[in-house]
Amino acid sequence: MSMDAHHLQHDAEHDRALIARALGGNLTSAYQPIVDLGRGAVLGYEALLRYESTATGSARPFSAGELFASASRVGRTEEMEAAALTAALRARDALPRDCHLFLKVGMRSLAHEQVTTVLRSQGDLSGVVLELSGADGPAADDARDLIEAFRDRGSLIAVVDPDLDAARLESLMLVDPGFFKLDRLLVAGISASNTKLALVDSVRHLADRLGVGVIAQGIEDLADLRSLERLGIGFGQGYLLARPSTERRFMTSLPILVPGRGNGRIVGGRGLAGVPTLARLVETACELTEDDLDQPLSPGNTAIEFEVLVTELREPLALLRRVGRRVECLSLTMVDESASVQEAVRIAMRRPRATRFDPLVCVDELGANTGVVRIERLVEALAGADPAGHTTEDNGGDGHRSRHAFDFSCRPSRRRPGR
Repeated sequence: MSMDAHHLQHDAEHDRALIARALGGNLTSAYQPIVDLGRGAVLGYEALLRYESTATGSARPFSAGELFASASRVGRTEEMEAAALTAALRARDALPRDCHLFLKVGMRSLAHEQVTTVLRSQGDLSGVVLELSGADGPAADDARDLIEAFRDRGSLIAVVDPDLDAARLESLMLVDPGFFKLDRLLVAGISASNTKLALVDSVRHLADRLGVGVIAQGIEDLADLRSLERLGIGFGQGYLLARPSTERRFMTSLPILVPGRGNGRIVGGRGLAGVPTLARLVETACELTEDDLDQPLSPGNTAIEFEVLVTELREPLALLRRVGRRVECLSLTMVDESASVQEAVRIAMRRPRATRFDPLVCVDELGANTGVVRIERLVEALAGADPAGHTTEDNGGDGHRSRHAFDFSCRPSRRRPGR
């Protein structure tokens, strides 16, 4: 036997042993909320497969991706799908009344006897959302009658697919879903990519016309969240909003992440009455897009000092300074214009020494650029020299800061919109 054949046999034996242990009743589920981004209400919870093996003497967690890859290699995908559904459905009765349970299942596995048996054993499927993946044309056609049968029992349908070409979307919509889930690969980095912004915007318009809700999954970045909200995406899921949990403590609402409010899980209003805000200190900066960077600087504009590179939604991507006919990139630190002067100074002074005195870029509650604030003006306001900063009372502290500001000075910030 060759060395390669030996390794293949060993890998196959490992896969068979792993799947046998997992199917032996050791599968569990973690549950991650899907949130209404406008209201903070929890639409439902997606069940995510979990398995931890102690076969080697120490606990070793396996992801759903690993399990299904092993199951596929040994021809036991449908058994794994059925077992995953069984594990997920154990929490169904514990869910709040108005929360849906999202269950992942491959379109090709849906018609398999073991999978249909699990679903039919539930009787009424009200409150269950079947989240179908791999919904290509033939699979969707073959499963359509079965999907209708489950829909008649009360189930809703969601579809998820990373390929967004027109033919594939048309195929997905043939199953008449209630929800369309945006793949995490499309969501990640959307704030810096015009291509992704355009794709998601087109999907949202199509979904609106068809009466389908759009769920963005894999939200892990605040700038991406702001972009999705401004595009009108109604629902979101991801680590930025809430992590999956194996503890069955299901909530019906989560604090809303308001755009431009830093880590921002807030439960109240904007700031404290009487505390002067940055809005009075903002000076207008020229806005430009990536296309503008390709144009030569006209002689009449050489006096412009600060410019903000923005997306099509006017979200800041970079802070630029014109020095004669040269352009310098400065560090980008964005602050909500409703933040107090004291908080803005604290944020600026926490930056690296080399960038500490670069201006701050202010944004409104939608995350759109409103201008820049020079550090000199902040200092003058604190000293009482600027009428806009007539008080030096500190009502903030670290807790207040987290409600108003977000600092991107320590992360790559000189990015341009993707093509």
